[in-house]
Formats: sequence, structure tokens, C-alpha cells
Amino acid sequence: MTESTFKEESLIPEGLNRAPRILIIDDDEDICKLLRFQLKRAGCEVETAHGGEEALRLLKKGKPVDIVLLDLQMPGMGGQETLRGISKTGKVGATIIMTAHATMGDAIQALRNGAYDFITKTSSLDDLRLSIRNALNTVGLKEEVENLRTLLQEQEKGGVLPIGVSRPFQQVMKLVRKVADSNITVLIFGESGSGKELVARSIHSLGVLKQRPFVALNCAAIPENLLESELFGYEKGAFTGATARYVGKFEEAHDGTLFLDEIGELSMGLQAKLLRVLQTQEIQPIGGRLKRVNVRVISATNQHLMQAVDEGRFRADLYYRLAVFPIQVPPLRERMEDIPHLARHFVSRFCSQENKPERRIPPALMEQLKTYPWPGNIRELENAIFRAVVLSEEEVLLEEHFPSVMAYVPPQEQEEEQYIELPARRAAQSGQPPESLPGMTAEGMREPSGAAPVAYSVPPGAFYASSRLEQAAQAYPAGAPTLDEVERDAIEMALNAAGGNMTRAAIRLNIGRATLYRKLKKYGIIRSEEGAPAG
Repeated sequence: MTESTFKEESLIPEGLNRAPRILIIDDDEDICKLLRFQLKRAGCEVETAHGGEEALRLLKKGKPVDIVLLDLQMPGMGGQETLRGISKTGKVGATIIMTAHATMGDAIQALRNGAYDFITKTSSLDDLRLSIRNALNTVGLKEEVENLRTLLQEQEKGGVLPIGVSRPFQQVMKLVRKVADSNITVLIFGESGSGKELVARSIHSLGVLKQRPFVALNCAAIPENLLESELFGYEKGAFTGATARYVGKFEEAHDGTLFLDEIGELSMGLQAKLLRVLQTQEIQPIGGRLKRVNVRVISATNQHLMQAVDEGRFRADLYYRLAVFPIQVPPLRERMEDIPHLARHFVSRFCSQENKPERRIPPALMEQLKTYPWPGNIRELENAIFRAVVLSEEEVLLEEHFPSVMAYVPPQEQEEEQYIELPARRAAQSGQPPESLPGMTAEGMREPSGAAPVAYSVPPGAFYASSRLEQAAQAYPAGAPTLDEVERDAIEMALNAAGGNMTRAAIRLNIGRATLYRKLKKYGIIRSEEGAPAG
């Protein structure tokens, strides 16, 4: 290279938010020293190798490289062979060929083998700088596209960041933001489906490692005999069936974040190996040598790990190594005010995914969603919304699309009196109990199919149909009643026939007990605040 220096402007393009990593492969020690000095001045991380074999070893065991500067004429493994080996590693963004003896044939062959550019050593350093900057622009654009693709995939899965406005949720996010830029080990506690992985992804995406890999592994989903190789990898020939080298999750997450879900499921043997990795930052693939890794570990569990420690199922030293910064994720039932935000988000996502027009949740149904305890947490809500969107044929989601929610009866309502006494309006007028209604006697109610009557004991004078029922029946020939009037009369008839028993009345009406309870409150048959008889 001719004597000059790189211009003062940075080599780092807009899409690359870090120092570029450059590997120089040249058997000329002076060239390596000169380029290393100039590239470091320009803000790059630089490594050198004096031959193709050494370079490939560095690439296989080290970090990915943005740019390789490769000499074409070297003893041993030649430049073209080295270039083909570099391409196979998949760890190089772009390769720039440098040679003192350039021919058109060499240039064409290098480009066919995957080179980005081809320059001669007689060129100035400014020409090399321009070539490097152009290559880094390409690498930066690729990385930016990959990050956007990952971001889109995460949003399709439910968003990179959790959603919510409740106080418990905001407290969790406050901790997430505090720990995001640190390399501290985090242990996330929470019930299954409460969003522990989303919290882990938030820590990663809000911190300094957001451009680096995020690798997740569910320790409970992998058989124990395979989990070690899944974590640490293995070498070719390490055991029968190991026909190729396998990269474990720790090595895959190098320079990034490894999320270990359900960490409490690890066996005691694997707990000891994990503890050593956390302490030494070294892994040993099965059948291989020790390798240094730089990984931030975030783990999660739905177990009481301290109880597991007391019972001897979990190592105390590993627990304290993992729980340097604990975060407790609240269940959905403790952050009910977040349900409307989550529900609308899921509706929008699934309508887009299923190519359906946007659906909406009416206020009354949203209130029902907020009273359901969601034992499966956010995952259950997500699946319920997905099912409702698939079932819906109109722009509004309906109660019938949420059978589990509609069938739920709150504990306080389950404890209420099972027998409902109807308002004795007619008795107040005449002082006498009403005559039997069509199809109904004090002993029973005739089945629609003609089957034998089902008898229920009715205390004399305790249950009366409203006077509105008789008036409505008399008015039917002259004009139809409203649907609400018909529905209330049907409910009162069923309650009379069932001796005031809500469960039996609900069966007669072919509706859920929770639905019947809401209609009783709607029509004032019982008081909303205490479930006592109205009137």
C-alpha cells in the first residue's frame, strides 16, 4: 500500500451501531502491522492471521467478522482456497481481496468464490478505505434488515415489549429498564403463561446487546439425556450418531443473551455444569475442548426455587448465582386493567393474521373478560381471542365466542343462596297464590319431548309468577311482547318449575348458570350487590 492515512471520518456506517470487526489475512508482517495500525485508528477491532489455515481456525472458534482483507498469494493454503473456506463458515460479512499480482482471471475467480471487492496492493490506503466503507455499508444494511425482520417476527408473536398500564406491570418494566444495560444475571419468577419470556426479551431488546443474538431454551421441553448437548453442543464423532459438529445454545448465544426457561427442571448434574459455566464463562462440548463464551444468562421459573433448595432438589449456590437480580412477574388476575389493552392488541394481530376485517370487543363483553380470573394468564387470553376471531363472522365479537369466560361463576356468587324467591306481586294484589301456568303444576313441569314430568318440591306460596307474566300471556293475541319481556317471563317460569333452584332453572333454559345469574340481575329479580331477592 502506498503511504497515506485513512481520512478522519469514521468507517462505521449508520446501520452498524458498533465497532466493525476486521480480519487481515496476509503472510507479509509489515502489511499486517500497517493495516492494523490504520484500521484501529479508524475505530475498528482488528485481528491478523498469517495464513489461510490460521485464519479459518480463528473464524471457527471466534466471533463473526464484518470484513476480511485477504491476500491472494500466500504459501500453503492459497487465497482462492481460503476464500472458499471463509464462505463456508458463514461468519464473514464481506471479503476484500488484496494482491500484488492482479490478473483479470484471478479477479473473476475471486468474485465467483464470494469476494466483495478486488484491489491491488499498489492502491493507496484511501482506496482501501473506500472499499472497506462500501463493504461495511452493505454489511450494515444486511444487519439492519435482519434486525427489522426479527423485530417483525417478535411483534407477530406478541410484541417485543409486554403491554400494560397497571401499577404491577409498570413496576416490572421499571426493573427491566434498570437492568437492561447491565450484564447482571437475572432470574424471572412467575406463573406459566404470565409473560416471563417477553420480560426476558425486553431486557435484551432495551439493552446494549439488542443487536446481538437472543437464544431461548425451554429446559422442561428437552429430555434430560439430550439437554447437555443442547446447552453445550458436541463434536463430530463424540458418540455414536454424532456425524457432524453441533453448536450448543451457549455458543449460539455468544456475545448475546441466553434465556433458560423452566430452569428448575434441570437435573442436579446439569446444575453443577451450568454453575461452572456461569463462574468461568467456559463451556466444554461433548468430546471437545474448553471454549470461552461471552453470554448473558437470563433464567425463569414457575417454581418456588427456595423450597426446592430446602428440599435438596436445587443447588443453593446455583440459585444465588442465578438470582442476582430477581424479577417477579404478576399473574394476569393481579393486573386486570391491562386486559383491554392486551385483548385489543391480540384482536388486531389475529385479524391481520387471518386476513379478516378488524373486529371489536363491545364494552359489556370486555367487562366480562375483566371478571374472569384467567388461570392460564396471558397465554390463555391470547388463545381465547384467537378462537373468537376465527369463529366470528361479524365485526363484533360475541359472548358465545368465549364459552369458558361465560361459564365462569365467581366464588362469591357460588356461595350465594341457590334458591331464588320471585317477587310475589300477584299475591300482594289478591292475597292468593296464582293458578298453575300452562304446562306447569306445583308437582312438576312437563318435558317438551313428552317425557314424564320432573318433580320439584315447591313450598306453598313461596314462588309466584309476576303479574306481568299473566298480563303478557293475555296480550299475546293482540300484539307481541318485547324480547326482554318474553325472556324474563321464561326465566320466571323456569325458576317456578325448578323450585327456585338456579342450577336446575339454567338447565331447563339451556343456558349456563353464570348467564342465568347475569339475567336475574339484569331484570331485577335479584339485587346485583348481594344476590338477595328483589322486590
